[in-house]
Amino acid sequence: MTSMGGPQFHGSIHGSQIAIGNHDVAQHQYAAAESRTDSTLAEAVGALLAALEHLGLRTEEETGVRQDAEAALEEAARQEPDVGRLRRLLGRIQVVLVPIAAGAAAGAATGVTSGTAQLAQNVLAELQQALP
Repeated sequence: MTSMGGPQFHGSIHGSQIAIGNHDVAQHQYAAAESRTDSTLAEAVGALLAALEHLGLRTEEETGVRQDAEAALEEAARQEPDVGRLRRLLGRIQVVLVPIAAGAAAGAATGVTSGTAQLAQNVLAELQQALP
């Protein structure tokens, strides 16, 4: 028996917020960060690895970034990746790339070309969008 005056739900309402018969309603929804360890992250890290030799990093910086990038790919491939670890790995990569991306403003004094700076900016933007 169905009530004619009440709400009826047909299908999934997972994640929905519903207020019935209330006047002043304030609702807040906190969604746990869903793992964005899909192809977006893999593509961003892949682009970083492809660009790595063109960024003009010192050998130890390049090695560290490569190791962090590969560790991020491995973590992202897990069935239940550790989002905190992914953020730490990508954060360490960003720390290395930000000065290069900002290097265009400093120009030739830093030895960073505008093309290198733009490449670093692009890689940083992709990584930022892919962060879980």
